[in-house]
Amino acid sequence: MKILLVTPFLAYPNANGGGTAVFNLIRNLAQRHEVFYLSLARQEDLSHLAEVRPFCSEVITVALPGGAGLSLWKNLRYVLRRVMYNLLSFMTLTPVTVWKCRERAMCEALSREIARHEPDVVHICFPQMAHYVEFCKGIPAVMDTLDAALLGAFRRAMNARNLCARAYYWMQWRFWVRYESRWFPRFGKVLTVTSQDAAALRMAIPELDIHSDAIAVETVPRLTTGGGTERKIGFLASFAHHPNVDAARYFAESIFPLIRGKIADAQFVVAGRNPPSFLLDRRNEGISCCGFVEDVAEFYGTMDVVVAPLRYGGGIKIKILEAMACGKAVVTTSTGAEGIADAAEGALIVADDPALFAAAVSELLGDAKRREALGERARELVERRFSWQRVLDDLDGIYAALAGMKR
Repeated sequence: MKILLVTPFLAYPNANGGGTAVFNLIRNLAQRHEVFYLSLARQEDLSHLAEVRPFCSEVITVALPGGAGLSLWKNLRYVLRRVMYNLLSFMTLTPVTVWKCRERAMCEALSREIARHEPDVVHICFPQMAHYVEFCKGIPAVMDTLDAALLGAFRRAMNARNLCARAYYWMQWRFWVRYESRWFPRFGKVLTVTSQDAAALRMAIPELDIHSDAIAVETVPRLTTGGGTERKIGFLASFAHHPNVDAARYFAESIFPLIRGKIADAQFVVAGRNPPSFLLDRRNEGISCCGFVEDVAEFYGTMDVVVAPLRYGGGIKIKILEAMACGKAVVTTSTGAEGIADAAEGALIVADDPALFAAAVSELLGDAKRREALGERARELVERRFSWQRVLDDLDGIYAALAGMKR
């Protein structure tokens, strides 16, 4: 079949959780289908086109304004865009993230590529792109949520640091409910990565045809910790994603000091572009930032324990699945474990209280055999439940059913 896949940012290896998930989706879909890829893309991401092109019959990008730059003018434009998007959000009752992805050129490109290639199915990724279903012109479409926005927005409002922020995010949550209720029913199938996301969507939009557990992850050769006398706690994240910023702050301020009180040589090592200043300011407190890492498995291979102290967000956490696929011991929260496993399954440790989280990490740092056993169970769970064979078989059935409805 011909599949036209549409995303709000360019997918390539180790871009971020979502970008990595979409890249692996494209790479695996290409084994069974002819894939045409259309994406919004910032200038700084275009150097990665060569990484996705081998798997696609064609890659088409639509320019998206870049982020903040070094010059005063670039920073001013960035601030002005943020103000404009927020004004438009409240004037139109539409989530601010949607406005960041609204581009007339994308509408034109989608219409043009559908006319050129006549795909059997249009596969649109991420909720903020749902409105582009309007331009599918009778071609059946799949909405691949990857992260149920209305659930993530609700949790972000609940975890807001002050009343003004809470009021703002409550309104954004209402806008997401309105937006997804308008556009999601126009898709032939809505994919979610967890049953929790599916349940949240069904509460708001009961008529949706939803398929859950639409996620897989690559496994890598078994890893061992890379030596050294210091005991290392790893956290890998995209800091353009606000739940990761909150998780890093929560761990650095509320959990890590408790661990250092027990294990003086413990180190918190953070990987990811543009780490927030509150991490950089704690370099003398056992916290280090190594920036973007090309090889996720290599980073995890140097860690004793991996943490994901997430307090809000929807979808499944790719960084947790990747760590588990590497055979690493993982400590996370109930939010982080959603759709993956619970504490009773013994593949990861779940702790929502800072003291309990710190105790779990400290115990693992002091017990190599327990870390190894936990990592083995984690890897086995990923191999059993998150295989590409299962996901591709499911997608084949969905595509075939929708293609039969093509007008």
